[in-house]
Amino acid sequence: MVSTLTKKQFKHGVLFYHEHTGIKDIYRGLGDVATSLTTFCKHLSIQLSENEGDIITFCQKIKDKRYSDDVDIIFILGGDGTVNELVNGIMKSELDLPIGIIPGGTFNDFVKTLNLNPRHKMASQQLMNAELRPYDVMKINDEYALNFVGLGLIVQNAENVQNGNKDIFGKLSYVGSTVKTLLNPEHFDYKISVDDQSVDGNTSMLVVANGPFIGGSRIPLTDLSPNDGYLNTFIFKEQSSSVLNDVFKQRDSMNWNKMTEGIKHLPAKKITIETDPQMKVDIDGEINLKTPLEIEVIPNAIQILTLPEAQATNQPESE
Repeated sequence: MVSTLTKKQFKHGVLFYHEHTGIKDIYRGLGDVATSLTTFCKHLSIQLSENEGDIITFCQKIKDKRYSDDVDIIFILGGDGTVNELVNGIMKSELDLPIGIIPGGTFNDFVKTLNLNPRHKMASQQLMNAELRPYDVMKINDEYALNFVGLGLIVQNAENVQNGNKDIFGKLSYVGSTVKTLLNPEHFDYKISVDDQSVDGNTSMLVVANGPFIGGSRIPLTDLSPNDGYLNTFIFKEQSSSVLNDVFKQRDSMNWNKMTEGIKHLPAKKITIETDPQMKVDIDGEINLKTPLEIEVIPNAIQILTLPEAQATNQPESE
């Protein structure tokens, strides 16, 4: 079920942001975004999140009516990590409010799912023509995520990016021949339960995906949907170099459905993962957990402003 926006539909929107977002001039950026949001919000509050966890605290205050008694939509200006904090705030406080996402970080994978422009000004303008759509949320132990959970090489990549080094996957997409020298991935034993079946083995990377975009590019799988009530587990089965080379060098031009020899795909609603040794876990770009994991999908858990596909094509970028 979708609902189309009308002008001044919302009474009171709250826009969360971090000072250290990826936008060069954050205050000019806030002005650009606020100009668009006030076209369909009668009242807009702009709220700085100074420390990690602040957004979760603010969500609880909004739930308890201690922030204001008329908030009816929440906006977030930031990257995937900031969006992840808002999703955790919404879910943990059981806050039944829609959200709007404006890109403002290094990676904005879920913004692509929403058909929004990667530039904050254009994306906020597009929200004026967006509609609310329901999306599934992943529950991972006691945390929540919109997009993906990853173990192995994908964690190594996230740590490199956080440390200011090269994005391995991004580099792979241009220099496939450097796989063997760039990556000497650590293999690990895994035991996975997906709904009614168990799988075990050894791998260098394991991903459970809800959204169709990871690391800036679409997972080339035709039937991947963030609102179908299922999660998708991908186990990279064979020697990592050749399979990962194929996946990330050609990630926009091939279909993982055809790579049955190298990647095992398991759709499921509930997933448990155990590893030996214990592994760090990347959740929407944030490394906060370690195995073991209990993962489940919560269908239609959150309403997010989404630009209809027909309006997303061939829109000019503006600054």
